[in-house]
Amino acid sequence: MRHSLYLRLATLLIKADLAREEREWKRKVRKVQYEIPWGNEYLLRDIGLHIDGRTISDLEVPAIKTERQIRHLRRLVRLRIAT
Repeated sequence: MRHSLYLRLATLLIKADLAREEREWKRKVRKVQYEIPWGNEYLLRDIGLHIDGRTISDLEVPAIKTERQIRHLRRLVRLRIAT
């Protein structure tokens, strides 16, 4: 027994509506995921930003940055397994 054309069309439209709602929900969730708390200085500092939007690493002293990089490279060399 075949279903009527109207039932098929109704099923198709309902599925399309559910898919549209799902896409809208995902879009809203994605937008909320990247909202930056510009009013809270402490949360900005936690994510690595200053109150004016610049990254904290912009103000870093180059000597401190190179020391950290050297420390990291030494750790990598030490941990390398000799095979």
